[in-house]
Amino acid sequence: MSAKHTFKFDESRFKPKQREAAIALVEYEFTPKGERKTKQQIADELGITRMTLHLWDTKDENFIAYKNYLASQFMDSHLAYVYKRLLDSIERGSVKGIELYLKRIGDLAEQNEITIRQEGSDQSFEERKAELLKRLGQED
Repeated sequence: MSAKHTFKFDESRFKPKQREAAIALVEYEFTPKGERKTKQQIADELGITRMTLHLWDTKDENFIAYKNYLASQFMDSHLAYVYKRLLDSIERGSVKGIELYLKRIGDLAEQNEITIRQEGSDQSFEERKAELLKRLGQED
């Protein structure tokens, strides 16, 4: 399945200037704050109003999905850098880096633990366990 389908946008539904606006807004997000164009400048360059840009950016689901797709593509282009930084952290002895690497290759399974607390209950742990097993059809 292609990434376009993952993000569920339909290019045939784009309004004029939406493709360019999405690219400009993704660039805006990835540009350091002091170096960014303002959203008014982006709108002016595209020949649309600032309100139109805002509405697309906050209300138009197709536009938002396309913008998210573009941001994902940008992030994918940095994957080699991310892996290099992970390896650097492992070389420095980072336990978290080692853990992330092992999870990535499937040698460290994620384990989840669920704790059930019932406020105000006088039942013991064994009574609650028996009740849960009974509800699951697995009596002791």
